[in-house]
Amino acid sequence: MPTDKFLTANGLKLHLRDWGGGHRDGGHLDGDRHLIVLVHGLASNAKIWDWVAPLVAAESYRVVALDQRSHGLSQPPADIGGEDGGGGFGFESVCADLRGVIAGLNFEKPVIVGHSWGASVALEYAARYPEAISGAVLVDGGFLTLGKRMTWPEAEERLAPPRLAGTPLPQFRERVKAFSGDRYSEGLYDIIMGNFEVLPDDTIRPHLAFENHMRIVRALWEQDAEQLYPRVHCPALFLPCIPPEPHDEMAASFMHFKYEGAALAERLLPSVRIEWLADSIHDVPLQRPEVVARKIVEFARSLG
Repeated sequence: MPTDKFLTANGLKLHLRDWGGGHRDGGHLDGDRHLIVLVHGLASNAKIWDWVAPLVAAESYRVVALDQRSHGLSQPPADIGGEDGGGGFGFESVCADLRGVIAGLNFEKPVIVGHSWGASVALEYAARYPEAISGAVLVDGGFLTLGKRMTWPEAEERLAPPRLAGTPLPQFRERVKAFSGDRYSEGLYDIIMGNFEVLPDDTIRPHLAFENHMRIVRALWEQDAEQLYPRVHCPALFLPCIPPEPHDEMAASFMHFKYEGAALAERLLPSVRIEWLADSIHDVPLQRPEVVARKIVEFARSLG
């Protein structure tokens, strides 16, 4: 079981799920590659790693999962004026959060594993602080330059979250059951509920407000992976997902973008490996945690 911790970094009280693990020699972990920080995606929280993290920690890796600002139990920024152009949710801010957390943990050159938006955070972090990271694993993210794929109005329409604030909790549970189908479990429901606060009237409210969600979408839309790739000096592993058949027109178009992005990463990144995950949904850490954990461990071992 993880230990829930809070750490103040970049002026915010941020929440961590510390899974422990790792071998120690004289109080030090034996090698940078044994330090792993897990970073979740946009409509998510640190609990999305709950089925991956213990499998990685069991292989003698020190594993910590972070709730990014305004997600899970982490504090939102008080000032969203946006010195970084992202209304307090741009990449400069979230990378500074991550850097502060890593420093607060006394980690040196960890492997950063990001999923979806978290993969874009990992990519940006590796480009901004190239000497501060041993490797990056990008799970179904970090390879698309959205601003070159769609206009901002299109991104607003396609990537806006459902407005769930005020939904009665029983109604939301039934919605989760219907969406999850055969994959539904109380464990999955608990992970999803990490995104919400339950109010006294038994309705839910997302920890990440709609407006702040869209600020992150804007930062993603503006991020240019093509400009970041040459600045990444560490080894990188991309784990893009190929969803199960059948594919509708939108899914097929998105896969085309993925293939283009993967080819670009192979051309521009100094040290990269692409491993496609077939029959895998976007939230693959929940669908196939054993596969994701194995890929992370294999990559970390290869760094040694």
